[in-house]
Amino acid sequence: MKKAKETVIAARQRVKWLCALALVAAGCSEQVVERAETRPLVRVGAARQGVTFVDSLRVQGSVRAKDAAGVSARIPGTLDAVFVDEGACVKKGDALFQVDRQNLENAVRAAKDDLAMAKAKLAQAEVTVGKAKLDADRMARLFAGAAVTKDALEKAQVAAKSASAAFEAAQATVTKAETSLAVSEKNLSDSCVRAPYDAIVTRKHRNVGDYVGPGMCVFDVENPSVYEISFSLNAAYFARVKTGETAVRLAQPLAGKRDLAITYRAPTVNAVTRTFEVRAQLPRTEDVAAGMLLDGEIVFASHTGQGVPASAVADRGGSDAVFVVVDGKAVRIAVETGLETDGLREIVRPALGPDKKIILEGMLLVNDGDEVRTQDVSL
Repeated sequence: MKKAKETVIAARQRVKWLCALALVAAGCSEQVVERAETRPLVRVGAARQGVTFVDSLRVQGSVRAKDAAGVSARIPGTLDAVFVDEGACVKKGDALFQVDRQNLENAVRAAKDDLAMAKAKLAQAEVTVGKAKLDADRMARLFAGAAVTKDALEKAQVAAKSASAAFEAAQATVTKAETSLAVSEKNLSDSCVRAPYDAIVTRKHRNVGDYVGPGMCVFDVENPSVYEISFSLNAAYFARVKTGETAVRLAQPLAGKRDLAITYRAPTVNAVTRTFEVRAQLPRTEDVAAGMLLDGEIVFASHTGQGVPASAVADRGGSDAVFVVVDGKAVRIAVETGLETDGLREIVRPALGPDKKIILEGMLLVNDGDEVRTQDVSL
């Protein structure tokens, strides 16, 4: 019985000890809560001044030679000779290929023979018409002296007119023969097709022995000295592109040059794609070739101003705002924003001088009038 009573007493003492520990722990917890910092920590700094803001559109363009052409046959016939191959560099006027030369040379010789024969007939007709006119004049004098009949006179006059008509026909035949010769010589000249300008042969479409007709392409050539880049833009930007004023800014500079002026804007918008083409001339470098794609941006406008990180601007009350710290409290300032470049948002107004401690990070944790702790940072 005594032992059981001692056990009860010991149990009560343990309960009291545990209660005391709980009270001590509770007291410590209350002290921790009282000492905990409730003000949010924000990072502050001044607005960056003199930031270049750019109104631009990211694009990707295709490189091409400004002067490129498909060189075609001008007359029908068989390719007798091909003088160059793909990759060849040619000068303006260099022979590229020859079509059916033998037949055309024969045609020229035949046309020359026809002309010579026509001229001979013309000379003969000239002699005949001269004699006929003399005979007619003599008959007229004899008839006046009653030495010949009227019938003899009329026959002489008819012969003179006939000789004149034959002479005119011979002249027409000579003219026709001269024209035929000129055509034959032109065909012979056209049978040898030459480079239209200094160029590189980029592709060969036909080989010796192939039949070609007028307009059938044999070579593609391009002038390697002048390249340009071509972009397709949405029709919404048509009025904003100004030739000679709007610039293309390349992602990677070429020959130390990054900004290129627009040299061409298509006069119309494609009715199917609703896009229009713009071009800019490229500096010539060895690492650029026709067909390549280059990244860049169309720059519509550029100016300098003050800016803050885009994350420092929030929509509060239906308008953009930033927070500054004044006497340890967050103060909301309504702002008018502009362009955004490289993560910085332009603050058009009001002016945010270097004395303004703008909340750059942690702005979402505060409201107007909240007390805050600050940590200075620089943009």
